[in-house]
Order: sequence, then C-alpha cells, then structure tokens
Amino acid sequence: MKIIKYGFLGFILAFTGMISPEVSAQDNTDTERIEELRDKVKSESFNLSTLILVQGDFGFNKDGVAGRRGFNVPQARVKLDGKLDGGFSYKLYADFADEFTLLDAEIGYMLNENNQIIVGAQKPGLSKEFFTGPQNIDFYRRTFVVVALAQERDFGVRLAGDLRGNMNYSLGVFNGNGLARNNDNNFYYVGRLGYLRGSEESGSIEGGLNFSYGEVVNSSIAGGILPNIDGERLTYGGDLRLENENIILATEVLGARLDYIGFTESDNVFGFHLTSGYKIDHNSTILARYETLQSDLLGAGVDQDRILLGFKENPTAQTGFRINYLLPLNHGSEFRDHGIVTTMHIGF
Repeated sequence: MKIIKYGFLGFILAFTGMISPEVSAQDNTDTERIEELRDKVKSESFNLSTLILVQGDFGFNKDGVAGRRGFNVPQARVKLDGKLDGGFSYKLYADFADEFTLLDAEIGYMLNENNQIIVGAQKPGLSKEFFTGPQNIDFYRRTFVVVALAQERDFGVRLAGDLRGNMNYSLGVFNGNGLARNNDNNFYYVGRLGYLRGSEESGSIEGGLNFSYGEVVNSSIAGGILPNIDGERLTYGGDLRLENENIILATEVLGARLDYIGFTESDNVFGFHLTSGYKIDHNSTILARYETLQSDLLGAGVDQDRILLGFKENPTAQTGFRINYLLPLNHGSEFRDHGIVTTMHIGF
C-alpha cells in the first residue's frame, strides 16, 4: 500500500512538472481576459482584488515532525482599496478562509508627495517578509521566527514614506494586543528604516532594520508559537535581499526579549533564515532555505531547525504554484519525518 501511495504522489508531481513548461510558455502574452476584468473592477478610486490560495500537505510519516496530511484553503481574501480626493485613501481587507477575519481597515492621508499617515487596522511594519503578501513569499509559509515574533496586525497609527538616497521609513504607535481594544492603556511602538535600489539591468538590493517595544497584559502574537506575553515585549532585527535576472540571496534576522504570563524570568528568542534561489526563466525559480528559531527559556518546546527546498512557478502574473520539500533537522528527525507541501493560488 505504501508503494501505491508514494507512487501516486510521485506521478502527480512529475505530471505537474511536465505540463508546467507548456503553461508557462503562454507567459503573459494573452492578457485579454485580465484586461477585461481590470476594466470592470479596477480603477484608481475603486480597486477590487481577491486571493485564493489552496494548500496540500503530505508528511511521509503521519505521526512525524512534518506529519500533517490533507488539503486546506489558508487564504480566501478580498481587498477593496483606492485613492480619493484631497490626498485621502482607503483599504478594506478581509479573509473568509475559515470564518470572517478582518485583516486591514485603513484610512490614509498623503502629507506630501513622499510621506503618508495611515490609521486603523494594519501591519505594524516590523518584518519585511510579513509585509510581503502570501502569494509573493518564496515558500509556502513565512519563516518560523517571523510567525513567532512579527506576524501580527494591530490597531494604530503609522507614518511612512521615502527619504533621500533610496531610503524609506515607517514609524508607528499601536495598541499592542492585536486587533482588539487596548486592554492595558499602554502603547506598542514600532519603527523600521529601509533601503531599496533597483533597476532591470543590474537587479535590486533591499534591506532594513526594525525595532519595537511595548508593555502588554496577557496578549498573544497571532502566530501562536509562543505563550501569551505579560510584561515587556522588545523586538529587533534586520533583513537583506539581493536579486537580479538569475539569482536570489536573502536573509532576515529577528530577536526578542519577552515576558510570558506564568513565568518569572524573561525569555530571549532568536531566529533567522538564509535563502538562495536560481531563476530558471522568467516564470520558474528553484529555491533553498535554512531557518531556525531558538528560545532560551522554552527550549525544545519551541526550538525549530529545518531546510526547505522549493520550486516556484508563475504561469501568469495572476497565478502560481509551489512545491516545497521539508527537511526537519531537530527532534532526531529521519527521512520518514520529511514532508512535501504544495500550494496553488490565483489573485488579481
């Protein structure tokens, strides 16, 4: 029976690989339908977008480290945004995958050509990978450390814009306890200083430094990896990404000092990823990543180390799929503890 199961899975993956070049050969040359859609639902003042992302998990050992098996829809999202008169803008963004979940509810105002103030429910701006949409990240999910420390939307106000010399910034003040009313009358402060330079000929270089601090009462980070925080929340980190016509090199580092509910000591949490990629052509990329997350206080209950191997294909500008191979490195994992995750998305 195992031969049948693995053979069937292998056939599906091989068949996908065989048909993908034919699909990608279409590239983005036939845009008649997407242009028709744009005429109906997209303009500067009214821009309707959607994202549907379907995921399949296959752990070689259903009781192993990567043992999840099954299909799900992690994202089924609808976004409405636009620019209005007087420098104002708006964005409403929600997810309907499991139940209705508010993601963003923003009002923006352009102070001048390069600077804007944003109020409402939004991403605080702590991590570049979290700022990147789920359809555009390199692998099927964000890294352990980003999910653990930064994957959080919040109510607040943020000032963002461009500085001289390809520099950009983001400064925000938030409730600090996610998309809920402030439960302790304290604020959570988040800042980021970034750099972006790029051209079609030489490629791009992008990087940044982030910092956040606040005191919270019994509040969780949305990723759910760590216990609820009760006290200080100090986070710091940085990221760098180099990309040209063929090569991708990227890294992100995040660290934190956190006070948990029910613990008398503070925890030091640290993690990073190292990612490399090669673009086979305009639509296809192979990738490799090492990622780790370590906790001084929680130890094996949180610590994670793994390697991911990936193939990413974007047949058109609106569609894409990924095949990721998971190699856990901790908890004494063996080959039977490895797994495969596939995703397919359509977004416009």
